[in-house]
Amino acid sequence: MSIKKVRLSLLLIFTGLSSVLISACSINPAEQINSMLDTNGYTMTTVKYGDSPRQSMDIYKPKIDQGKVPVVFVYGGAWRTGTKTDYKFVGHALAQLGHPVIIPDYQLYPAVKFPVFVDDVAKAIKAVELRDVSLLGRPLREFVIMGHSAGAHTAALITTDRTYLWQNRVDAQVVGMIGLAGPYDLTLENPEVIGVFDGAGNKSQPIDFVRPDLPPVLLIHGLDDTRVLPYHTRTFAEKLAEAGTDVRTRFYPKTEHIKVLGSIAQPLRHLNKSYDDVTEFLGIVTLAE
Repeated sequence: MSIKKVRLSLLLIFTGLSSVLISACSINPAEQINSMLDTNGYTMTTVKYGDSPRQSMDIYKPKIDQGKVPVVFVYGGAWRTGTKTDYKFVGHALAQLGHPVIIPDYQLYPAVKFPVFVDDVAKAIKAVELRDVSLLGRPLREFVIMGHSAGAHTAALITTDRTYLWQNRVDAQVVGMIGLAGPYDLTLENPEVIGVFDGAGNKSQPIDFVRPDLPPVLLIHGLDDTRVLPYHTRTFAEKLAEAGTDVRTRFYPKTEHIKVLGSIAQPLRHLNKSYDDVTEFLGIVTLAE
């Protein structure tokens, strides 16, 4: 098979990460891309953090502890779909860099509404904090929170609004945030949002909680994203900069909503600089500790 055909096949697999499956295919495309990854550099453990079947998380622990800051990754799916197992490629990429990685599942709409899914992520962090030495090999005192799409919205809320960590008695500090294609100032009339945030008002908007003492932030967006428009990243970055936050933005041409995350997968890094920019940011955060 030619290199061109190989890349086309990978792109077809990659589009499945949006939870849109090809109807004729009985195999989850995410499983196909994840099956290409080696697991030599880390171990993965699944841990419950609550009673709901959705309240569990996968923890990727590098076999050699380099002392690097743990990363909590929150996947997207319009608050309606998603499973942590599809995002092995994220755990793999970051664990290979030496970072422990926590990928929680969380409860979804319509079973729950806002802010339950945000609280679930905070509860997962607290559960790791309570068992940090056995799960991570060292205390969890700080972490970077990273998210894609709806997951970037959750990551931004946890970063900007102290309520979620305080209510769940999380002592660990957010020392960095990475947002990929996030909707930071939601339009609550959007068909994908109606119902999810009923009664939330402005409590659902990360952009409304920006304050002067936030940690460094990296915001990435594809310029061809029609699912979550790039203006979300631009306006959020402007508000962060006005507050004095160390905010970095990266906009990629010819990159749409899924490609900005999928390119973190080892076989797809030729698509854009997402992996390189995330790696650079994590290195800066680690050096700043």
